[in-house]
Amino acid sequence: DELHAKLPALMAASRWPFVRDLFLARAADSRRGEVARQFAASMKELTETLAATDQHFIRCIKPNDRRAPFEFDEALVRSQLQSCGVLAAACVAQAGFPYRRTFLSMLDDFRDLLTLEEQRLAWGGSAAERKAMVRKLLTQAGFADEDYQLGRTMVFGSAGLEAQFAERARELRERREADERARQREAEAMSAEQKARLAEMEREREEAHAAMLAAAEAATVDAEKRRLEAEAAARAKDAELEATRAAMQQELEERRAAADAAEAQRAADEAALEEARREEEARLLEAAQRQRAAEEQARGPAEKAA
Repeated sequence: DELHAKLPALMAASRWPFVRDLFLARAADSRRGEVARQFAASMKELTETLAATDQHFIRCIKPNDRRAPFEFDEALVRSQLQSCGVLAAACVAQAGFPYRRTFLSMLDDFRDLLTLEEQRLAWGGSAAERKAMVRKLLTQAGFADEDYQLGRTMVFGSAGLEAQFAERARELRERREADERARQREAEAMSAEQKARLAEMEREREEAHAAMLAAAEAATVDAEKRRLEAEAAARAKDAELEATRAAMQQELEERRAAADAAEAQRAADEAALEEARREEEARLLEAAQRQRAAEEQARGPAEKAA
């Protein structure tokens, strides 16, 4: 199992950079290592690399035997897919849980399906609260218990889990946009009604002024009386029109103020959510670093004892 002490030094002096890099660190170490220890270290590094990545199946398929572009031989491609195990790999992925996301990542992807309070809990709550929210989303989406499994920090789902959630998020956004368009149409209809009312009042005022002018042309007492009545009616219409305009202007200002306040509140909520998300990410990173340091500290005495 052991390597001769001179072999790593000999390989480290190779003129090939690749070979030299493989044995350079080992040659610098005065201790004599074992092949089994090197193999265990390499396997540990490979396991950590695989755990930090997602699964992907990549196969190169030759489209035809003539090396011609944009030509696909159906029988040739099918035979390659079967012989290379691509179809079998797809069946295995379908039978398992290819969808694997952390609770935080899943809640962030589909935050449109959450209320504002649930979004605060997603970033500032505990792991149990996030798990409960994920389970609630899966139940609302109509997934059966056998379609997914919930771990301590991750959700494992069937192949259609992500697609169905994406479709649900799209439907929710469309429904919200439709509601917003309905509110805009209602506001436009209200504005048209107000404009019609103002036009009617303008017409009534013009008629009152016309009646006043007609009464002023008469020289009789009755004509003077009618003129005075027309003037009073005209002044009343003017006062009513000004009061209505003032009320409409005040209502418009109140709506603008309410809209500005709602926008400011929304911006503040988004800033608070973003701050909570950054704090949660920093806390998780710090916890991971502490755990890694503890593992390295615990591994040191064990290696010395071995």
